[in-house]
Amino acid sequence: MQTHRTALLLNLAVIVPFALLTAYIKVSTILNGYSAGRTLRRSTGIDLLITLFSEPYSIPYEGILTEISEIVWCFPIALCFFTAHLLRHRQLRRYLSCFGIFLSLLLADDAFRITLILYSLLDVPKILMYGLYSSVGVAIAICFWRTILTTPYRLLLISGALLVFSAAADFLPIRGIGTPIMLEDGTKLLGLVNLSIYVWQSAKLALTKFPMANPPSNTSDRTGQLFQNF
Repeated sequence: MQTHRTALLLNLAVIVPFALLTAYIKVSTILNGYSAGRTLRRSTGIDLLITLFSEPYSIPYEGILTEISEIVWCFPIALCFFTAHLLRHRQLRRYLSCFGIFLSLLLADDAFRITLILYSLLDVPKILMYGLYSSVGVAIAICFWRTILTTPYRLLLISGALLVFSAAADFLPIRGIGTPIMLEDGTKLLGLVNLSIYVWQSAKLALTKFPMANPPSNTSDRTGQLFQNF
C-alpha cells in the first residue's frame, strides 16, 4: 500500500502541473481569439509551452560538462535516500536523509540557477545564499559529527573543500576566461565525483555493518548481499 501511495503521489506531482498548464493554454487561447482570417492566433500559453520544452542547445556539445555535473549530483542523492530507506539504524538513517535533502537543495540551486536569478532580479547577494547553504552544511556536521566519523570522512572533507573552492572562485579576481572556468566548474565536477565515492562507500559500509529495515529473503530481494559482495 505504501508503494502504491508513493507511486500515486509522484504521478500526481507530474500530472497536476501539466493539467494546470493545459488549462492556462486553453484560457489564453480563448482570450486571444482569432485573427482576421479566422485562424487561431498563437497564444502566450503556447509560447510558454514551447519555451518550457525547448532544446537550449545550438550545437551538440554545448554545456555538456555542466549537464554531466548535474547528472553526477543525482548519484549521491539517490544513494542517500535509497540507503536510508533500507537501514534500521536510526541515527544513520537521519544523517543520510538530512544529507540527501541538503544535496538536493544544492542541486536545485545549481540546475535552476536560483542564486543567479535572485542576484539578477532582486539584488540578493551571492555571498548571502552561499552563506545560507554553508550554514546548513555546518549544522548537519555539528548534529551528526559522531556518525560522520564512522564513515570515510576524508573523502567528504576532500569533496567539501573542492566545492567550497569552486564557490569561492566566483568571487576571486582571476584574470582570463579559461582559468576562472576551470577553477570554478572543473573543481566542482571533481568535488562531485569524490562526493559520489564518499556516499557510495558510506552506503556499502552501512549496509554491511547494520541490519536493514526489511531484510532480503533468500529467493527474491538480495540488495544487501549485492552491496556486501561488490
